Amino acid sequence: MIIGKNFFIAEMPKAGSTFIRNYFKQYKDIELTIQHETINQNNRLELLEMDHRIGLIRNPYSWYLSIWRWSCFMKKKSPLYSDLISKRLKLKRLRLNKRLIGYIFNQITKDTNSLKSLFEDPSSKVNFNEFLKIILNFKYRNTIGSDYSFIPHKNIGYMTFSFFLQNAMRKDYQMLFDTSFKFSKIIKLVDKRLYTNLFFKTENLENDLKKFLIKNKYKIKNFKNLKKNQSPDKFQDSYINFFSKDNMKLIELKDSYIFKKFKYKKLSK
Repeated sequence: MIIGKNFFIAEMPKAGSTFIRNYFKQYKDIELTIQHETINQNNRLELLEMDHRIGLIRNPYSWYLSIWRWSCFMKKKSPLYSDLISKRLKLKRLRLNKRLIGYIFNQITKDTNSLKSLFEDPSSKVNFNEFLKIILNFKYRNTIGSDYSFIPHKNIGYMTFSFFLQNAMRKDYQMLFDTSFKFSKIIKLVDKRLYTNLFFKTENLENDLKKFLIKNKYKIKNFKNLKKNQSPDKFQDSYINFFSKDNMKLIELKDSYIFKKFKYKKLSK
């Protein structure tokens, strides 16, 4: 997290946190805690009283491609890579719901070597689209050794789940594991309880940050030569063509909440 006098920034992974952290290192009176830390982990509930509670968000297509490519390079340093290629069966990983038996069976029997091969070549369209199928198809969800595997609702994407983990209190996003309400109602309830009230978009990160700094009377520091996320954010034809049509539609369905809330354009049509 990044914490100032009247604001904090909760950094969603692969949404520009490296750039924004490097920028704020120039201020002596602004605190940088562990990268991607949440209020749930930081446990400083007084931060929720701040006027400006900022989150980071990114176009879903770009986000999925970025997190996959990053995982290709980082391997076990990527939580997603580790969850996929490891057999997660420790008690702390398990949830007592109707998906538990299927989860245990899948973790025991999954082909970890085949899953590892999906991260060997960051330029492989075939591997990337196979990765998306596993991440986004409900029938493969138990392959992912994380809390996401235990969500019983079919139409929630991995990005949407990650977004709620980063921007909502644990007691609120726990509703995602509940079957007492319709999924559409749960999404509305969690959305109303987000602890962030302002968002910087990765695609416009420098401008969004500058507007915030000027409005809140912070002295503008140096923006030159700051390390940025290396994945492309502007949609060139070759970039969009990295996705199969079916997977584009799957992203648009499973992460429809992100598209709607942040007015991202769906490109499969």
